[in-house]
Amino acid sequence: MSTAIFTKYSEIAKAQLKLTLWVNFLLALALALGTPVLFGIQYLDSRASSFVLERFLTFTGIILCTPLFLPEQDNAVKELIESKYTSFTSVLLIRLMLALTVLLCLVSSFIGVMLLNHCQFAAGPFILGTFATALFLGSLGFLAYSLSDNLVAGYMLPTVYYILNMFSGQKLGNFYLFSLSMESMNEKYWLLGGALVLFAVGTAYRAMVRQLR
Repeated sequence: MSTAIFTKYSEIAKAQLKLTLWVNFLLALALALGTPVLFGIQYLDSRASSFVLERFLTFTGIILCTPLFLPEQDNAVKELIESKYTSFTSVLLIRLMLALTVLLCLVSSFIGVMLLNHCQFAAGPFILGTFATALFLGSLGFLAYSLSDNLVAGYMLPTVYYILNMFSGQKLGNFYLFSLSMESMNEKYWLLGGALVLFAVGTAYRAMVRQLR
């Protein structure tokens, strides 16, 4: 029984990887590869490294997590998913786990490259901090898309919040995005917890709407 379940969800994961994630992954990878072109990543101190990671690499979270509802915009895909025994929520959670796995690998790899280029910072906190920031921005996009059923709105909300952080600074308190530059990790735990809540709300809302329909 367990083998059959594993095989079933493995096949779903493979299908979702082809259906939703590979294009997003290529876009996120392109952003990561383009960042060193715009900003050198050699011999940076902790503050300069945090600037590159928090203000640019974290956009990968928006790219990977926001458009997870996009396949259902295609009626053929929507009907196919609804015809399967596996619930839409299960499919969505698989998409989300794939996106988060790719995001973590991308962040970790980029930070590894920075360390190989003699940047000076603590790897563990910077991986967690960058991942948490990217995840929170992605969860804002995920929630906005879930509530509005509009991809543009999904991209707009995290972008507006990012700009708000640029101008408001630490006035946002525990949900300030750029705390690594202040050598503070407390905000990152709040961002991580907030992201989990937003993903849960977005998933629950979309599941409720589908049941009502």
